[in-house]
Amino acid sequence: MMELLGDDPCIIAEVGCNHGGDAGLAAEMVAAAAGAGARFVKLQTYSIDEYVSRDHPAHAAFAAEALSGADFQRLAGDAARDGVTVFSTPFDFYSADFLDAAGVPLFKISSGDITYLPLLRHVAAKGKPILLSTGACDWEELDAAVAAIRAESDAELVLLHCTAAYPAPDDEMHLALIPALVQRYGLPVGFSDHSLGIDIALAGAALGAWVIEKHFTTDQSLEAGDNDMSITPDELQRLIAGSARVARALGVGERRVFPCEEEVSAFVRRSLVARGDLPAGRVLAPGDLVAVRPSGGLPAVEEDALFGRSLRRGLAAGERITPGDLD
Repeated sequence: MMELLGDDPCIIAEVGCNHGGDAGLAAEMVAAAAGAGARFVKLQTYSIDEYVSRDHPAHAAFAAEALSGADFQRLAGDAARDGVTVFSTPFDFYSADFLDAAGVPLFKISSGDITYLPLLRHVAAKGKPILLSTGACDWEELDAAVAAIRAESDAELVLLHCTAAYPAPDDEMHLALIPALVQRYGLPVGFSDHSLGIDIALAGAALGAWVIEKHFTTDQSLEAGDNDMSITPDELQRLIAGSARVARALGVGERRVFPCEEEVSAFVRRSLVARGDLPAGRVLAPGDLVAVRPSGGLPAVEEDALFGRSLRRGLAAGERITPGDLD
């Protein structure tokens, strides 16, 4: 999927609505994320009356935090010139159509819409990659969501493990769901992390999350959106570097002697030597030999096989025994 699934985990800076509807602040946040090393920045796009009921207490706040279509296009265009992809979560049909026409290369679906199957089908029909958050649902609901998307498109689908709380407590992060999602669906799996800080996100990377989304801000004291639980540019920079380090550390699932171990292995492995002076013709028995560092002679693992064999020549105490010393 484009650059998302590369050698290192892809870190998405989720600006969301942290800009409070201020296009200038949104641009500052996108630039700050890019400066910290993010190559993907996500916003949220909605038509207010297709998203929140008019009698809901948060209707006015959500309306105030929405960016205009022109603002989104300007932000995305400016970021693209700097090599940064700005995309968004559509919360309604009109927003999905707008984002598609604006040329976003992928979509994100929020956990809250995992049972809004008509929207999932509408977005999937665009034929573009989808990141699907999986918070606040059960297996049956997630099965239905995946099936709805797959019925419309075979484009890349990445499932993002998520605990849909803001912030999410550490003891309810349930990171074991990351490998469980891989096993159940055989799809790429990521992590939409709502915990505080970056530690849990790095643990997610260690469990195989190859796309990590974190809420991002330039000022945690701002009241709009989720600024108070978002990470800062410094934390984002550390998350990008740390997740890349974790990815390198994952390595392979095959036990063998690795190149960096070869020198140490040669020293810490043991060779068999005479425990005391042993005359020629002696039939070796337990207690005649001792295994000492370093390796280089007959390895310690062969000691039992030597018992009952006789020496062709005498060995001084501490002298290594070789295959040529045995009848």
